[in-house]
Amino acid sequence: MNLTITNLCKQYHHADGPVDALKNVNFSVNKGDFVTITGSSGSGKTTLLLCLAGLIKSTSGTILFNDFRIDSASDKQLSGFRMNNVGFVMQSFALIPYLTAIENVMLPLAVSNIDKAQKYNRALELLKLVGLENRKNHLPKELSAGQQQRVAIARALINKPTLILADEPTGNLDPALSIEILDLLKSINQSQAITILMVTHSPLASQYGNHKIHLTDGCLS
Repeated sequence: MNLTITNLCKQYHHADGPVDALKNVNFSVNKGDFVTITGSSGSGKTTLLLCLAGLIKSTSGTILFNDFRIDSASDKQLSGFRMNNVGFVMQSFALIPYLTAIENVMLPLAVSNIDKAQKYNRALELLKLVGLENRKNHLPKELSAGQQQRVAIARALINKPTLILADEPTGNLDPALSIEILDLLKSINQSQAITILMVTHSPLASQYGNHKIHLTDGCLS
């Protein structure tokens, strides 16, 4: 897997005039990299992540994932790309409150042709990986914040992605739980060679990356 970003720009239109969220951003990511993306609030970190996921369109520039052009793909192509290649880990965990832990992990497979037993076994395997096999039938409200984020990480892995995009995954956690989650992500990165791009405000979290990117007013700095 190789991800190459060339002259990436994103401009938002605002009543007070255009806002340049990203300005000629250039970098590349190799398979197995752990990339941390830092910068102050409003520096363009989340915008960059959303562009890389194809969830928002860049204004100009190219985003190449192997031979696939993310920046110019159709919505249908992008949906297939995300389903087959990308796992997401969010600050808010984004778990469905009325589904159990294992049902939340299985959710991305809802539209797949895999039979239910295979889905269940795959989800159970991932809950074991994150240390929550014994909490598989618990609802999110019955889990701690750290456990909820572990469920979210298991869910991100269910489609066997080559890339995980994480947006402030420790933002709602205390320092001790943050280290647990960061260690888990690093372990997954190293043992499974899954590439991780992680947006973070945390100086501690940024140290987990072997490739560090810092944004200032939409520019690499």
